[in-house]
Amino acid sequence: MNIKTMRKKLVIVIGIWAAILSGTTIACATMNARKPITDRREISQPLPMAALQTQAGDVVAEWNAEAVRLTLLTSSGLAPVQQTRTMAIVQVSVHDAVNGITGEYQTYLSPGPAPDNASAEAAAIAAAHHALRSLFPQPVNVTALDALFAASLAGNGLSVADPGIGYGQSAAAAIFAARSNDNSAQAQYNYTAPGAGSPGVWEPLTSAAALLPGWGDVTPWVLRNSSQFRLPPPPSLRSRRYARDYNEIKEIGVSNSATRTAEQTQIATFWLGSPVAIWNQPLRHLLAASDFDLSARARAFALVYLSVADSSIVCWKTKYEYNFWRPQPAIRRGDEDGNDSTIPDPSWTPLFQTPRHPEYASGHTTNSTAIAAILQKIFGDDPGVPITSTITGITRQWNTFSEGLDEVIDARVYSGLHFRTADEVGSRQGGQVAQFVWTHALRPCRKDGYRCK
Repeated sequence: MNIKTMRKKLVIVIGIWAAILSGTTIACATMNARKPITDRREISQPLPMAALQTQAGDVVAEWNAEAVRLTLLTSSGLAPVQQTRTMAIVQVSVHDAVNGITGEYQTYLSPGPAPDNASAEAAAIAAAHHALRSLFPQPVNVTALDALFAASLAGNGLSVADPGIGYGQSAAAAIFAARSNDNSAQAQYNYTAPGAGSPGVWEPLTSAAALLPGWGDVTPWVLRNSSQFRLPPPPSLRSRRYARDYNEIKEIGVSNSATRTAEQTQIATFWLGSPVAIWNQPLRHLLAASDFDLSARARAFALVYLSVADSSIVCWKTKYEYNFWRPQPAIRRGDEDGNDSTIPDPSWTPLFQTPRHPEYASGHTTNSTAIAAILQKIFGDDPGVPITSTITGITRQWNTFSEGLDEVIDARVYSGLHFRTADEVGSRQGGQVAQFVWTHALRPCRKDGYRCK
């Protein structure tokens, strides 16, 4: 087959993908990668802006796009913490399928010896397909996934008889089986916080049930247990720090704030997006601009989602351990907290609707930091190109990951949803989780000739 004919077939396959995904573009990075970068110190040159234009051929990015699409669908009904688990199952499955063959990085679970002549690309496609089929078994999803599976193999010049397909399916089946009894299915139940109704104690503001009070009991992926990075209690209601947080959010987080700027309102609105929706975008852009090989790209996605999946668990453990009240009831009942510096406002309403779970610590700052900290490890805090993400038509851009994390801390105050202390300690907790995951999971195998078995 000559090059011209191959190009024509690729155009047809891309058209099929577009039709299957109802207009969702699969943005893919190049497969013509070279040396895997395993440490940010190995990146000596800034990533060129032109390289951010993704190209067809990266099966890891291709299937990441489909995983994100399905995970974020409104019909999936997944809360942000559930989204992190779903993405971890997919991306770790892909990582194990690829690295079980290449031996570049330790696998999360051992898929066993790879069969002769197994293609790592075929294994990645099969692992993602199998994982998504297991996670989204509805007939409409299965039909689309099966079509995408066939198109992906064809578009990458792979045969349905490739031994990597069975290997990838086995890798995904092992991950799915390992997580099938992780307590996530039991995380939603009726819950009333001890002492509910007392000053400082959280309780729902509507008749809707508390959101996933048992998520803190989900089995961690990498951490030893969900209390490993236990936070201290929230500030005492009588403390100066509590009064500082109270009065800051009372002024700038109220729905009709006279001091919150238009840009601050836009920032608050942007950060209503889930961590998966926001951070998967720069992750894809930066990987597309890198010279990572297939093994390193699979590992990068897996590390990000291992980190945020575990940070979701430890954050929810903290939330339902301390059951701290939200700003809305706190400010409306400011005369009950015993603090002379907190003047109540019985009609105070936040910019955005208060979520159905306790305030301390902030889930968004915990999870955003868990993701960004891994990205800092891989690309450095300043990757050399703008870091951008777009949510519901709002685009935010930062030069460093630290700028993005500072922004999410502020954003949750602007939104009227979190006291600043909860944002700051949540961010610290997320960073601790990321450091542990980076140190203990999916480590490089090739060192002084050593290869993972």
